[in-house]
Amino acid sequence: MITVNLRRLLEERGMNQTELARITGIRPSTICEIYNNNCTFLKLDNIDRICKALDCNISDLLCFSHNE
Repeated sequence: MITVNLRRLLEERGMNQTELARITGIRPSTICEIYNNNCTFLKLDNIDRICKALDCNISDLLCFSHNE
């Protein structure tokens, strides 16, 4: 199972979803889906934008677990 750690990353940086949407140019509704781990797919471009905005690696944003 792959989980998205966006909630934790934003909390660590004192940033909210609206601010991230503004910085990245990603629609707020898309950020909300990612934040709540309700997305069924992620565009590579969005992953890139989020990682750049949060100054993190993809492994900080996405986590793979063998447990389901």
